[in-house]
Amino acid sequence: MDRYFSEFEELNGDLMSSDPHRFPGLRVSIEGALQKGMPPCGVVTGIGRFENGEGGLKVGAVISNLEFKAGAFDMASAEKFCKLLVTCAEQHLPVVCFISSSGMQTMEGAGALFYDRITRFVRDYDLPVIVFGFGDCTGGAQASFVTHPLVQTYYLSGASMPFAGQIVVPSYLPSDSHLANYLFNVPGSMQGLVKHPFLPDLDDELRAIDSDIPVPQETVEDVVNRVMAGILTQEKPAIAPRRRISEEELYRPIRNMLIHARGCTAVKLIRVAHRHGVRIVLVQSDPDMESVPVDMLRSGDAVVCIGGNTPDESYLNARSVVRIAEDEQVDSLHPGIGFLSENSQFAELVRSHGINFVGPPVASMETMGNKSNAITTAIEHGVPVVPGSHGILTDGDRAADIAAVIGYPVLIKAVHGGGGKGIQVVESADDFHEAFHRVSVEARAAFGNGDVYLERYVTSLRHIEVQILRDTHGNTKVLGLRDCSVQRDKQKVIEESGSTMLPRELEAAVLRHAAALADAVGYVGAGTVEFIYDLDAGEVYFMEMNTRLQVEHPVTEWVSGVDIVGEQLRVGAGESIADLAFGNDGYAIEARINAERVVETASGELVFQPSPGRITDCVLPDEEGIDVIAMAGEGRFVSPYYDSMIAQIIARGPDRASTARRLAEYLDRVRIRGIATNIALVTRILRDEVFLRGDYDTGYLPEFLTRLDADALIAEIAEAAGSGDGAIGRESIVIEDSDELKVLAPSTGILYLTPSPNEPAYVGVGHRVAATQTLCQLEAFKIFTPVHLGDFNPPDQPPLYEPDSEFLVTRINVSGGQQVNAGDLLFVVRPVADD
Repeated sequence: MDRYFSEFEELNGDLMSSDPHRFPGLRVSIEGALQKGMPPCGVVTGIGRFENGEGGLKVGAVISNLEFKAGAFDMASAEKFCKLLVTCAEQHLPVVCFISSSGMQTMEGAGALFYDRITRFVRDYDLPVIVFGFGDCTGGAQASFVTHPLVQTYYLSGASMPFAGQIVVPSYLPSDSHLANYLFNVPGSMQGLVKHPFLPDLDDELRAIDSDIPVPQETVEDVVNRVMAGILTQEKPAIAPRRRISEEELYRPIRNMLIHARGCTAVKLIRVAHRHGVRIVLVQSDPDMESVPVDMLRSGDAVVCIGGNTPDESYLNARSVVRIAEDEQVDSLHPGIGFLSENSQFAELVRSHGINFVGPPVASMETMGNKSNAITTAIEHGVPVVPGSHGILTDGDRAADIAAVIGYPVLIKAVHGGGGKGIQVVESADDFHEAFHRVSVEARAAFGNGDVYLERYVTSLRHIEVQILRDTHGNTKVLGLRDCSVQRDKQKVIEESGSTMLPRELEAAVLRHAAALADAVGYVGAGTVEFIYDLDAGEVYFMEMNTRLQVEHPVTEWVSGVDIVGEQLRVGAGESIADLAFGNDGYAIEARINAERVVETASGELVFQPSPGRITDCVLPDEEGIDVIAMAGEGRFVSPYYDSMIAQIIARGPDRASTARRLAEYLDRVRIRGIATNIALVTRILRDEVFLRGDYDTGYLPEFLTRLDADALIAEIAEAAGSGDGAIGRESIVIEDSDELKVLAPSTGILYLTPSPNEPAYVGVGHRVAATQTLCQLEAFKIFTPVHLGDFNPPDQPPLYEPDSEFLVTRINVSGGQQVNAGDLLFVVRPVADD
């Protein structure tokens, strides 16, 4: 206000936010503002003289009220704005706005109230509305304002604009990286970027972090003067262009390589890099700085903490990864298996900085990373695909017509889906329209793109995948296939180097199809082409291509005799694999060892719960015929922030039966205590008659869980975990000389006190809760588990918390978003006497 306005006269200052019952979170802010004698409203409006450096300009002004932290726009704010437009129309004045969301909560009605008024004001009176977004600029009515097509929208350098970011933010940036500077060059995001008027050194500081970040040349005054002069073009900031480096130039000997991976993947990559004499720079998050991969580094290697706990804060922060790669002067970057490994924009970003991305060309990633494009490519090259729409569908009626032709049940699948997300089975035409809309909305929220397509739902299938290698000279090697049909929730548990049910002629077909696709897209490096074997139809269909290394690649290494990761490095260096020899010797099976326990629900269903925490004892014997790739070790902490896999254990033998027996017997000798694991379940699978017979489909594991001895399995998992997985006893929760009871964390995880950031807490101090009411949620490995008092009551024993009683919450000992460990004090409650 002091910097830009003089002779300011506030208008409608008595209008205030209301309806706190609709938004309970507003109540505290409203009451606090009233106690200070300040009208509780998200904006200040009025008429004043804008100090433009040329004698001043009379304007209408809208300024976010940062003293009122409940929102930049609510109904009162919208009403004040609309009234200001009327006044400005009468006096023929432009409107200049400084807008920040300031943690707002908003009603959609506010946006509808003034959206049309802006259109009329600009169109009918030929007056501009100029908006400068600063601080946090996020959704709802405020976003309707700044994204209005007739509003001149500018952002201050350093502003955060996550609403626009959901639409235009490059996918290699983490989900919370919506800095206006990065989005400036994205068409449609804004009219322009301006210098921050109160932080003169900000742009220099940003450039010190990222030399390529766009920075503004105009000031707020420049923009207002230019707009008022009728010049509505915006020059781009002058950025020295980086010399464009072709992918071919980067295929060179690999001597210094950044490994962008953690856990078991990092273990494997470090092992192979050392074998090939490659110096390593390993990036690790805060929780991973004391991990097994870090301890594997040799003299001359380096580990760099990328900071943060969550993937968004660390491994998904592409700019930080590239900055580290430049600072450490590496020549190559291996993207690992997860995180950004299949992100074509990340690959392009890495290569644009003169660093070899050890992976396929961007064009290959873009073609095969988009499921619709991949299916089209398969069809064009004679590779059979599951009957379906074979293209993107946006209209529900047309999609329903195609579904009728395909035949029910059908699958609605998100084009950019993955990991079991963005997919819905529809059994009949009656359910189609609702499911189509739901998948589109969910896909847009999860992947930033709501495009979907249809496929026939194959009810009985085996999951087949083919390992390929292809070099820059056009040589393609198909190393073999794997069967990954033992799955839980579409996540693989056991992978094999062969399939017990795929006929020889179809095996030859999938090997041929995989090579054809690799050649068609000009693939380079190691990749996996995945197929569905439809047991009912007796056909194989292309499913997708993974343009990266797969977790299960070691089983193919063992039978083919090829060091797949080593060949990745050779191919990345531009070498030829024309003379690469490989075989098909014996059999191999891999088991994924996960940190999880099995529990039985009240309905008798077996479910899996995360079990992060510290490993107190770990024995992984070194034996012939067994390969262990493990991040597990004595004293190691399994963080809840990432995935649950702690080890890959691979067995090799002359045939399938002996290999399964060898792996089961080895797992009998493994000891991991302090956390629960799925070892007891895996050994049961390896000894199961149905599994050994090999006659099953991807529904095998759910069916197996229905016929095993659940009590024995649960008891064995708990016994193997040791004291670190023990139940909470009565003596642990009683507070001496008090009727109060502790509520202790049942496991390690990230604690959340609210369902979402914009919703009220589950409970508060002074609230009465039932034993079945949710107190909080614990997240581990991306799985959310609600916590109820009744969960702690042991079966067939006196309850810790009476199931029919109510309890008064007397203390909350934690903050939302923090990590808690098993046994940490979360709440204190007191039983409430019956009225």
